[in-house]
Amino acid sequence: MNIAFIIYDYNYHGGAQKTATIAQHLQSQGHSVDIIVIRCRGGDNEKKKRPKHFSNILDLNATGFFNGIFRLIKIFRNSQYNAYISIGPYSNISTGLAKFLCRGTFPLIGSENFAKSPLIGNYTRLYFRLLLPLFWLSYNQLNGLLFVTDRLRLEFLNKNSWHPSRCVTIYNPVKFSKKNFKQNKKKYNTSGLTFLGVGILEQRKRFDLLIRAFSKVANNKDKLLIAGEGSLGNELKKLVNQLGLEQQVNFLGYHSDIQSLMKKSDILVHTSNSEAFGMVLAEGLATGMQVVSTNSFSGPAEILGNGRYGFLAEVDNLGSIIEALKLAISSPKSQEIIFEGVLKFSVNSIADKYVKFISAIIANKGHLNEAL
Repeated sequence: MNIAFIIYDYNYHGGAQKTATIAQHLQSQGHSVDIIVIRCRGGDNEKKKRPKHFSNILDLNATGFFNGIFRLIKIFRNSQYNAYISIGPYSNISTGLAKFLCRGTFPLIGSENFAKSPLIGNYTRLYFRLLLPLFWLSYNQLNGLLFVTDRLRLEFLNKNSWHPSRCVTIYNPVKFSKKNFKQNKKKYNTSGLTFLGVGILEQRKRFDLLIRAFSKVANNKDKLLIAGEGSLGNELKKLVNQLGLEQQVNFLGYHSDIQSLMKKSDILVHTSNSEAFGMVLAEGLATGMQVVSTNSFSGPAEILGNGRYGFLAEVDNLGSIIEALKLAISSPKSQEIIFEGVLKFSVNSIADKYVKFISAIIANKGHLNEAL
């Protein structure tokens, strides 16, 4: 098959990593695969942050929303692909409108990887709510829709009249091997523990709670590494100073090799109040880490097996996060249990699910409200 993935921002960690990993695997199976990037914010400097393991990239370099749609129309009118897969709601809208305007009949599969959407009524910004008719119009052009968790899928199905057969859950994939997995195990010892937080330094990630929780459970030999950039960087550094943690908390900024950090760390802590999937959680399991996460909508509970493979805390609850960290320290999950948890994110099985769903959509191009 000739397949094109369409993504708005190829620098975004979760969506970009997922897309590159699936594209690479499909290509290794003999499929022809390209990734079409609608916009490239930040130019060449941002391109350096892209996944390195897949290079068939077509940059549209769109200057805005409507410019992106017109550039997609040109691609669609000269379509050489058997199917297109758009990654995320922005791409879904852009590709859906482009297909509508060019009167395309090609298979178009959308994907939902954000926990908030006007289509399920939990997006608080008035701007997006006013765009709801535009969402309906563009999503009506989709022939199938992928979700990163069952909980997210059910929420969308409850709020929209789509047929379940055209809306399927396929988890994000992570690369791992049992041999390397066991080598990554790090024993707790008297040199102290290394805690790790990964993500953009923005309000919804609640790094302030991570820092405060660390201050309550850490001894003077423990360290906290925070990898990521964002508008709250200076504010979080001030909090670290106020708590007297300057010697124990390190802000690493953007880090191109998160796996190397994970292999050197003991406990991954994720305190987000909204997470459609939580790619970093699956990656933490894949390196054998103890994983602590708030039970935000919609991914953490599914990734961590409702607490079997990691430790869940209440959202925005400092006390609950502290207790979960204490459990991770005193009663860590065994490596066998963690490995069991990561199996469902196997690249092979997830890529096979993509091929099966794409093939079904190519064979039966109907709307989302029609049975597949």
